[in-house]
Amino acid sequence: MENLTEREIARIHSVNRFKAFDFDLDKNLDGILKLAADIYETPVAFITLIDEQDQWFKVKRGFEVFKMPRATSFCTHAIMQQDAMIVQDALLDSRFTENPLVANAPNIRFYAGASLAANDGNNIGTLCVMDTETKEISENKRTLLEILAKQAIHLMELELTQRMLNEKMQQVEMQNKILLDIAHIQSHEFRSPLCSIMGLMNIIKEDHYREPNAYLEMMDEAIKTLDEKIHWVVRSTEMATKAYIP
Repeated sequence: MENLTEREIARIHSVNRFKAFDFDLDKNLDGILKLAADIYETPVAFITLIDEQDQWFKVKRGFEVFKMPRATSFCTHAIMQQDAMIVQDALLDSRFTENPLVANAPNIRFYAGASLAANDGNNIGTLCVMDTETKEISENKRTLLEILAKQAIHLMELELTQRMLNEKMQQVEMQNKILLDIAHIQSHEFRSPLCSIMGLMNIIKEDHYREPNAYLEMMDEAIKTLDEKIHWVVRSTEMATKAYIP
């Protein structure tokens, strides 16, 4: 990310939160695209993410495309503003007259896109519609697209949060399993030195506490073994906690 502003670096980090997830299967997001396409009477509609180099089409309607270079993207301009960007005729807009998507197939003429503003305030992509025919758009339709974009990002944030919670729950379950395994193993391991100590204490008691040095040495060794096992449990528990709970 060389030569990028701090603001753009922060924006790309926000984009990366969403890139790994497949939102294309979300029926609610597909419904938003259908509504946007109906309002603008366009054959296609997309929900996109824009990183440093590429535009990723995360939800698609009317045209199957996975990604395209950011340099030829209409949406890279749309994310630079807070209100919806409307291009009624791309041939009359100096930003797009030489764009290969305008000059060549699919010969885009009309574009409307509203930014997806994540919870951290970064514009990560757009809800957009396109057509090969020019259009005149009312202010009411512009507002409707902005409302739909807000609804779309709310759904995306919700799905992302749910998936992160599920992953966290799996991590906790794994941690608990490891700790339970440690407890089961050590419950057996602790019995040996404890039994030795208790046995020696019984012998010493029967001998009216006139313990020979050999008994004391054996007890000392058993206590050291028990102490080592206790320390092992503490270290193992700390490692399990660090590994699965950030």
